[in-house]
Amino acid sequence: MGSAADLNYSKKLEILAEKTGYWVAKNDAILVFGAEKDYDSLSTAACRGAKKVGGLTVGITYGKDKGILEKDADVIVATGLERGGGREFPLVLSCDAVIAIGGGSGTLTEIAIAYQANIPVVALRMTGGWSEKLGNKYLDARNRFKIEVAKTPKEAVEKAISLARKEDSATKDILFLAGTHGDEWVGVKVLQELNQEMPDKKISWVLANEKAIKLRKRFIDVDLNRVAPGDPKARAYESRRAEELLKIAKGYRYVIDIHANKANTGLFTIVTNPKPENLFLAAALPIENIVIWTAKESAATGPLTQFVKRGVEIECGPKGSEVMKGQLYTAISNIIEKGIVTDSRDFSTKKWFKVFGKVSKGELNKQTIKRLRDFKEVTTNKESFFPLLVGVYENAVCYKMKEINFFNEFAY
Repeated sequence: MGSAADLNYSKKLEILAEKTGYWVAKNDAILVFGAEKDYDSLSTAACRGAKKVGGLTVGITYGKDKGILEKDADVIVATGLERGGGREFPLVLSCDAVIAIGGGSGTLTEIAIAYQANIPVVALRMTGGWSEKLGNKYLDARNRFKIEVAKTPKEAVEKAISLARKEDSATKDILFLAGTHGDEWVGVKVLQELNQEMPDKKISWVLANEKAIKLRKRFIDVDLNRVAPGDPKARAYESRRAEELLKIAKGYRYVIDIHANKANTGLFTIVTNPKPENLFLAAALPIENIVIWTAKESAATGPLTQFVKRGVEIECGPKGSEVMKGQLYTAISNIIEKGIVTDSRDFSTKKWFKVFGKVSKGELNKQTIKRLRDFKEVTTNKESFFPLLVGVYENAVCYKMKEINFFNEFAY
């Protein structure tokens, strides 16, 4: 990732970028770069360097056609997105590590995406721009990782490959949590069955709230899915357990927390932390309905999946239904067999919803309440919404959702 030609970078920087591409190829790595249509960039210079020694190059371009300046690039991905308007996501998320050289606002965006997705970043020293400003720094107080610094292109490539391998070896793939609430057994039963039927897959799963499961109570002291990141010194059992679970989760690339409810919701995915990698994870799962559900009051303490690297919840209802259990079994076995394969095209095949409020007791009359169906749009009191979890909570009739379209959300 690096400056575009309209930032008037020097010939020296162009040579450094070419050398970076050269060393990527010499290390038998694949160069993923931002392919350009109208003017050059340090990213495309790296492509030229890689091709000089026969390296494999993948150009992620904007727009709908595959025409780019680097005619000898091996693979061209036409994202249909704009430069500065979304192309950066598939570009960065296709990488195992990022090397930044110089850079303006586009490179800053790409570094931020990498940081959010826990993709290591190495900045080349003395190249100016955001690479120079952000070297040896964290982007925020989360301290996900420090942006590494390298003196030469060769060192930058070696560091990037080492960091990518370290990330791979330090993380397993998918961790399933079941029984976060002690009165929700379906996830436990499905994972126990799959563990017996697919012993070669070595499924990683944890009985989250073991004490509550044994007593068939929702929780012992406090709701486990409301107290993350937890506190090892807390008196409440669930607060201590939340901290333990998040420690375990650090060793996995993805966390999927399985829940059940008594409403007729069917199978759906909940995104509790709508950062890019979680949205892509939700889109990759074999479940049509996706609900973005996050609240300001849960910023400090909240659901377990809000505090992991990449995590979502799978919710199903009604609990106790054999049909529902069968659907969950099929979805989980599909995830285990195929793994998590993210593709931006998955976004258009899903139905996306966002929780924006709830219907309190007394707001609607009994006839209207009888008409409410989960995920079926209703209009009442001059307001249209999609109900969620109808009749589940004592203090609310249901939650309210709106259906969202990602293009419309960001288009002006």
